[in-house]
Amino acid sequence: MTDLLTMSMEVFTFVGILVAAGIFSRLAFKARSIGSFRFQLSVFIIIWAIAEALFEAVGLGLVSADGYDELGLAFHFVSMAVFAVFVGTRSFKFFRVKLPPLPPPPVKPVPLTGATER
Repeated sequence: MTDLLTMSMEVFTFVGILVAAGIFSRLAFKARSIGSFRFQLSVFIIIWAIAEALFEAVGLGLVSADGYDELGLAFHFVSMAVFAVFVGTRSFKFFRVKLPPLPPPPVKPVPLTGATER
């Protein structure tokens, strides 16, 4: 009974991850530019969802991952480091103090009439 329950939960998780990847793919395509926050975050989550889908596929026995444990750990480490840099730079841009622009220096008006008359 527990094997059936465990297997059904893993299948549900696998399908949910694929649906989430589809939703974020649509969000990435609807983004107005590559530099937008929506696009960048969507692409990162798509990559993350693919990695999680592969992990679940290994758990379900759909994919064999013998000998790739250390490589997977290295990819996971790199992806988390890139995500930390991404969130850090976006947070820095959001929280930085924006100073108001300096007012233009005062200009003395030059009279146009009467300057040549004495």
